[in-house]
Amino acid sequence: MGVPVMMVLARLKKPATFSSVVFLPLFVCLFAAFSAAAGGEAKRRPNILFILTDNQAASLIGAYGNRDINTPNIDRLAAEGVKFTNAFAVNGMCSATRATLMTGLMPSQHGVHNWLDDAMLKQWPRDWSAVAEYRTLPWTLQESGYQTAMIGKWHLGQPWKPSIGYQHWVTFADGHTTDFWDNQVIDNQRQYRVRDRHIVDYFTDKAVEYLDDYQGDQPFYLQLNYDGPYVNPPTNMGPARNRFYSQYLEQDFKSFPESDFHPNLEQQEKDFKAQGQESAFLNKIIKMSRQMHGDQTTRANIASQNTLVDDGVGRVMEALRRNGLDENTLVVFSTDQGNFYGQHGLWTHTVITTPSNLYDTAMRVPLIFWHKGELAAGIEEAAMIGQYDIPRTLLDYVGLGKVPLQNSPGQSFVETLRGQQHRGREAVFFEQEETRGIRTQRFSYWKRLDGTGQPELYHLANDPQQQRNVIGDPQFARQVRQLDQQLVEFFQRYSDEQYDLWRGGVAKGSVARPETFQALYGEDWAPVTEVKPVYHP
Repeated sequence: MGVPVMMVLARLKKPATFSSVVFLPLFVCLFAAFSAAAGGEAKRRPNILFILTDNQAASLIGAYGNRDINTPNIDRLAAEGVKFTNAFAVNGMCSATRATLMTGLMPSQHGVHNWLDDAMLKQWPRDWSAVAEYRTLPWTLQESGYQTAMIGKWHLGQPWKPSIGYQHWVTFADGHTTDFWDNQVIDNQRQYRVRDRHIVDYFTDKAVEYLDDYQGDQPFYLQLNYDGPYVNPPTNMGPARNRFYSQYLEQDFKSFPESDFHPNLEQQEKDFKAQGQESAFLNKIIKMSRQMHGDQTTRANIASQNTLVDDGVGRVMEALRRNGLDENTLVVFSTDQGNFYGQHGLWTHTVITTPSNLYDTAMRVPLIFWHKGELAAGIEEAAMIGQYDIPRTLLDYVGLGKVPLQNSPGQSFVETLRGQQHRGREAVFFEQEETRGIRTQRFSYWKRLDGTGQPELYHLANDPQQQRNVIGDPQFARQVRQLDQQLVEFFQRYSDEQYDLWRGGVAKGSVARPETFQALYGEDWAPVTEVKPVYHP
């Protein structure tokens, strides 16, 4: 509109005529109306607040059936929004799932297959980001006029400066949390230690500050990555230091399973001892997990960390309302993946067993969409959703559905959100290094890389807790063949040979057991941290 307006203004320098006097006000009104409409269109594009928790199994939340742990604010989001009951992570480790949530790609496409080991931070290139070479959700939103902010846990490479399209940047240096109360943080251009607050409270404070300071010139995308409840030792082992811990000390935790410590973990302890590797990181985790198993103080700790996160969600939602942002903000609540807290006799992550496992406790994630006045309240949706679908859906929701996320298996489920059409998947797919899986409404089938373990099949209708592996039952032979074919075809399409561990590819950063792949592909096999060219269309 700039050139036509200048032409009109230039013409006005001439002596006024009847036509200019008559038509100028009309033009001004039409131009103002057009400008308002164009501006209004931009204003109607909603803000996005994406709250991502850390290791929070859906089964730890009241809205998903837990009666032992108080999560009233998350429960309210579910009651006022759309709650998905069959959303699944792509992997059981935080760096891998976070990479998928940024790119819409599978681990065998983006290359992050496990957590990025903090012990290697100093060895990585100073500006290394694990996903900078891909089009990402924040990059796309920033390019499209959004203010972008990341507050919380990063764990996708070096944390020292904003990455992949973020402008506002508050994080901390570590990925594996060893202390909720003593952390080095990177607050945009400043670095300092936070010792006076639980790190979850700190991130809440920073998110509230961001919303209070928001000017409204552009829509915002705020990614709030809580480093809680976490459910990992040492922070969740034994007594907790937070304001909700005491209320749970006498709690009868019926939601925490009573079972024997898993024999696979016991065998690993023996193997580590026989090999003289008792100081190995995984062996330390197994030993701490044994101490957590059935321990009342640990259960109270975990419950209190969940309630602390919930309290933060409530404070941030109140900041939205206080600043008049609640009616034009889509709020998404989810987690990177779940953790075990006694199920199957296991604790922590899917890699705790050898080979890795893909039980629902770890793979099913909470997923809630809330948008006041735009999405129906109190909807419980059973459609199957893969984590790779979330970036595609968010872009579609804000009118950017035609932007390509190259080679992503993701599909938009906006129509399902709006109740227009039930568009769940027939199956979702996930992978944990040497273990790959397909999950349907009726079955969970896992396949292992040759030489690393045997396949498993769980008939979910008869065995929802996945206690009985029926892979050898002849009555399921046809289903196994079908599921196996679907699994193979999916990864033939959605993997990149350089990062496909089943085809001799490598992983970025680290893997749980590098010796597994060295035995298959040679002693020189090792993870990589190569700096790739930053994405540009």
